[in-house]
Amino acid sequence: MYDRILIPTDGSTETEQAVGHGLGLARTYDATVHVLYVTDETEYSTVPAAEARDQLRSAAEAVGRRATDEIVEMADEFDLPAERELRRGTPSEEILDYVDSQAIDLVVMGTHGRSGVGPDLGSTTLRVIRNVNVPALTVRFREGIEIDTAGYYEIYDDVLVATDGSDGSMAAAEQGLDIAEMYGATVHALYVLDTNTYAFEDVSRNVVGLLKESGNTALDEIAEMGRERGIEVETAFRRGRPSRKLLDYADESDVDLLTLGAHGRTSEVHLGSTTERVIRGSKRPTLSVR
Repeated sequence: MYDRILIPTDGSTETEQAVGHGLGLARTYDATVHVLYVTDETEYSTVPAAEARDQLRSAAEAVGRRATDEIVEMADEFDLPAERELRRGTPSEEILDYVDSQAIDLVVMGTHGRSGVGPDLGSTTLRVIRNVNVPALTVRFREGIEIDTAGYYEIYDDVLVATDGSDGSMAAAEQGLDIAEMYGATVHALYVLDTNTYAFEDVSRNVVGLLKESGNTALDEIAEMGRERGIEVETAFRRGRPSRKLLDYADESDVDLLTLGAHGRTSEVHLGSTTERVIRGSKRPTLSVR
C-alpha cells in the first residue's frame, strides 16, 4: 500500500517519535524512505544584514544535514532504500511540492517541531495536513517515551477506524484495515451519531433514524471487510460530539493508531472540522486519509 514514505524533519527531539513510526511503517511495507529538511527562509526575512542571514542559514542547514543523515543511517540499518533532500523555502510549501514531485504515498510528521509542544498544532504540520493529497500520519511528542527505532516494527495492536458513512471515511477504513492486517492488530470500528443533529428543530426523527441506519450499515460493512481479511473487528456506536467521543474511545480502548477520513459528509475540499479537532487533541498517532 505504501511504496514511498516521506518523513519531514526539523532536527528537533519533538519529531523523533514521528521518525520512529515512519521507519516502522517503511519496514512493514518495505517502502523507500524519503527524508526532507527545509531551511525556513521566512525566519531570515527580517534580518537586515546579508552576512548574518548567511550565517543563520548555514547553521540551519548544518542541523538539516545531521538530522537527515541520522534518519538515512537508521533506514540503512533496516536495509531500506532511503533518499534525502535539503531545500530552502517555506516548509509547508516545499513539503507539499515534494509529495507531488516524488509521488509520495504517505507523509509522517510530528504535530510539533522546534516551536514547542503546546496544545496547538505546529503551523507547518497544520498547513500540510490541510492541503496534502495523500494520507498523513501525525504523531504527537510524548514525554517520557524512550526512542528505540528498532522497537517500532510491531507497535500497532489495536487500530481505531472511525466512520461517518461517507466515502472518505470508508477509504480511511480500508487503509486502517490494511495496516491492521499487516500488524496482526484488532480493529475497533466506531460510528458517532452527532447529537448536534437533535439541536435543529427542522430535523425530523426520520432523518435521525436514517443517520442511525447509515452508521450501523457502515459498521457492518467494515466488520465484513475485516472478516474477509481475517481481522478481528469490534464495532461500537456512540452518541455525542464526534471528536470528543473518538478521543474518549481511543483512551478507553488504549488504541495504538487512529484512522479517519480527512473529509466527512460536509466537506470535500477542506480538512473536516472533526478530523482537525481529533488531530489536535489526539495523544496517539492519527492517520487522516483523503
